[in-house]
Amino acid sequence: MKPTIFVLFGATGDLAVKKIFPALETLYDEGVISFNSRIIGVSRREWNDTQFLSHIGTFKSDFTKHISYSRVDIDHEIGYGELYGEIENIKRKNPGAEVIVYLSLAPRYQAKTIESLAKEKILTRGGTKLLIEKPFGTDEKSAKALDTLLLSLLDESQIYRIDHYLGKDTVMAIMNLHESTENFSLILSRENISQIRLRLFETKGIEGRGASYDHVGAFRDVGQNHMLEMLAVLCADVPRKSWQTARANVLKHLTPPAKTCELSHRGQYEGYKGEIGVRPDSEIETAFEITTSLSAGKLAGVPLILEAGKKMPVAEVFVEIKFKKTLGLPKRMLFNVQPKREIVIEYSDGKRDTFEIPKTDDAYANVIRAAVFGQLHEFVGREEIETLWKYTDHVVACWDKVPLQIYGENKPFLIE
Repeated sequence: MKPTIFVLFGATGDLAVKKIFPALETLYDEGVISFNSRIIGVSRREWNDTQFLSHIGTFKSDFTKHISYSRVDIDHEIGYGELYGEIENIKRKNPGAEVIVYLSLAPRYQAKTIESLAKEKILTRGGTKLLIEKPFGTDEKSAKALDTLLLSLLDESQIYRIDHYLGKDTVMAIMNLHESTENFSLILSRENISQIRLRLFETKGIEGRGASYDHVGAFRDVGQNHMLEMLAVLCADVPRKSWQTARANVLKHLTPPAKTCELSHRGQYEGYKGEIGVRPDSEIETAFEITTSLSAGKLAGVPLILEAGKKMPVAEVFVEIKFKKTLGLPKRMLFNVQPKREIVIEYSDGKRDTFEIPKTDDAYANVIRAAVFGQLHEFVGREEIETLWKYTDHVVACWDKVPLQIYGENKPFLIE
């Protein structure tokens, strides 16, 4: 493997500490990140390498010796020159090293950081790979503006828009089924299917994210990305060109949101308004159920149910297909994403087959590995991200017409 210079903005944040650095250590152990690679953590804090390593936690010493820290103040555009110098110094010692910049930043910092990186020649057309953590923008308008900026500086092949659910084992297994099993794609039609349901339930609350979550809500937090992406993966035709195009072709046919909001429910867990950073009169949802459908394609008209929530009595993520009573077809097919990774097929006579999905690595390790090897199918394409936001904007625009239900231990929401 050629050496990699991995530059991580937002390196002191929870996501970096809990997910990204452990993923990088996994890839280092596997040899995907080679022994002569470097990882540069970037943040605004005035720390040295020792303070930074103490903050990110305990890792193997032979991994941490590849990590250094660089201070960059995004607001005041301070530190980019020093970062450029560090990268160039590493390049001189490791000819042919590839630079990968990962932005784990809030949307308000994305464009400014990209502009500064380009100005300092850290981002160059045809060179640096750029990974951008979700959310990519905050609505369709900002996503389009960010795409316009990116494409003025980089080629589309350099841009990796992250939704880590595309790196989860079960979601990757669905893509593999499409590609390898012709019968799977053939049975996915309105003639055979009565309903498709996706669920993303969490037992935890917002966990200190009050100030940011209260301006986002559940649908923009997990519906706009994870759930719609899983839906697009399941409903896609076998891609002739790319998975990004195939998923976008599904998303563009989601039915008019006005009808969607008439068939929706919203909820907010008891005690949410008492969370730090949450407005005392907040009407933000922490749970939702949406019934939608596709207006065209082989699954046109099939009810598609999306349900998600925080502070639910169970933690589970799955995609469920219910079949019509058709000769030769099972009763339902369940793709469990977490906590289990498995495909379950249930039959009308009560029998069931269970197929465990082999575990690979954590989803973040999977998507970073894909970026290292230049594989874009586990990342969100330009048309895909803009279509996701277009649908989401319409849903959120009519949210105030959907009553907000307070739920809790004695007031269940979306539990059968």
